[in-house]
Amino acid sequence: MADMKTKPAAKKSAKRPVKVPVRDTFTVREMNRRPQAVLTAARMLGSVTIRSRDGGDFVMAPKETTPNKRAQEAEAFVERQRAFREKLRSMGFVPPSKEDSERIARMIAGDDP
Repeated sequence: MADMKTKPAAKKSAKRPVKVPVRDTFTVREMNRRPQAVLTAARMLGSVTIRSRDGGDFVMAPKETTPNKRAQEAEAFVERQRAFREKLRSMGFVPPSKEDSERIARMIAGDDP
């Protein structure tokens, strides 16, 4: 039994995702069977058309969402920082040059006396 050779396990190749072109018209059946594809297309294109069996067309579009509270706070922070920098410039503050900033960083690191 020890002299029997065993085959190493075959490596499974990873399947690459197939790029499917985004469509703008779907049927009710496709909407029921593949809702994620319909929703993704609606997000990418702005709206999609759903065609019913009796020939009626319906337009589906994503609802405009308001930014969440965290995003609003981040935008407000950026605006406050911009206003603060403008205030400093109006008072005569001149930011250090790139060379000066590098020297300050070296001083903090203890490399430059």
